[in-house]
Amino acid sequence: MKIEELNKRKTPIVVIDKTLEKYKGKNLFPEKLAKANDVLKRIGLPKLATK
Repeated sequence: MKIEELNKRKTPIVVIDKTLEKYKGKNLFPEKLAKANDVLKRIGLPKLATK
């Protein structure tokens, strides 16, 4: 397939490695998650402006 053909396609060509399924549902960075949760508890989420 040439680059011109790829650029004209409506759907992208993506191949997902099936070996990544073993990480599904697992927390890979528990320290970062704990820190992010702590920040959210202290500061909270930003308020959304309504029209």
